[in-house]
Amino acid sequence: MVMIIVEGNDDKNFLVTLLNDLKKKNEINVSDSINFNNYIEVMGSKSKLLNYEHSKYQKLSMKIGNDVQKVLFMFDCDFEEDDQNCNGIQKSEECFDVLLKNLEWDIEIDKSKHLHIFDKNLDYFLLETINTKECYECFDKLVKCLEVENLKPNKKPIANLYRDLYPYPQFAFEDNRFNPLKQKLKNLFEGNE
Repeated sequence: MVMIIVEGNDDKNFLVTLLNDLKKKNEINVSDSINFNNYIEVMGSKSKLLNYEHSKYQKLSMKIGNDVQKVLFMFDCDFEEDDQNCNGIQKSEECFDVLLKNLEWDIEIDKSKHLHIFDKNLDYFLLETINTKECYECFDKLVKCLEVENLKPNKKPIANLYRDLYPYPQFAFEDNRFNPLKQKLKNLFEGNE
């Protein structure tokens, strides 16, 4: 069995959509009845995901090596300019190293295969994948017009608006920027189910 560890429900919903897209296109070989929700553990926030003392890790640790053979961690690096604690790529990776050391799991966890950190945050990443659409300029203007970055320093409100207005398809998973994550997901599910 595999496990994907994420920050929040938005991350989980995004992954379930992406995994179902990979399944539909036969890019991962899994049973037709698979429920990807069962393979994703939501930790509640980035700080909880990177906290080895989190109660969910105690429960997961009992499954590691027995039920769970492969794990993928996925989270945002947040804002580079706010590069404190575990924000920014470098500090996020350092915090992840501390997490792994303290978990002491007896399965292989290679950061190149079992860790995916989004540049900035997931909402920025997802909105950037629609920039080939004509409407992207409108969303970009809306961000400036509503002074979204001053009110809330991320693009979550705009990403939510896009998802509400264009639910099918939500994002163009064919965009090359999805390839690193898709490859890690393919590797994760290879040989399972």
